[in-house]
Amino acid sequence: MKRKETALAVLYWFFSVFQIQLLLKSQTGKAPWLEVDDEHIYESATLTRYLGHTFGLAGKDAMENAQIDSIIDTYKDFLNDARPYLMIKTGHAKGNIDELKPKYDEACERWYTYLQKRLDKVGSGFIASKLSWGDFSLAEGIKTAQNFDDEIEKKYPKIIEYKKRVHSQPKIKEYVEKRTDSIL
Repeated sequence: MKRKETALAVLYWFFSVFQIQLLLKSQTGKAPWLEVDDEHIYESATLTRYLGHTFGLAGKDAMENAQIDSIIDTYKDFLNDARPYLMIKTGHAKGNIDELKPKYDEACERWYTYLQKRLDKVGSGFIASKLSWGDFSLAEGIKTAQNFDDEIEKKYPKIIEYKKRVHSQPKIKEYVEKRTDSIL
């Protein structure tokens, strides 16, 4: 999944049109990064978190922010577990896909069950008391997963409803409709 999409969605939430100045060379040799007042913020999750706090898309307090961070870190763990299967499924690696499918299914069951329990517990329709940068990240991940896994919609309809709820937010809807889909 291209995590830059999450940061771009957060920016799009606040600005109808924005420009990102591309620097010729990153100080760390990696992308993405964000330059703010001669300071550089590296790594997609960190800059997305920064943008979320800057534009009112963070939790209401320290505990809610910790919960958002925890959910996103747990999502990253899921991606690490699912990556071997996904790389073969999308043609980015070679291997025995049938051997990896049960591990992938297990990882999906564990992750999507956890996410659904969190959504049920909070009751707002989002992972926190209101829409957050974490919701953007997860909705992007779910959308990407749907591009190569037809079973997700059947197995986890409430998760698909959650993604639709996030993507139906006016500016996010506009952004998602205009951009190209990520494969991974």
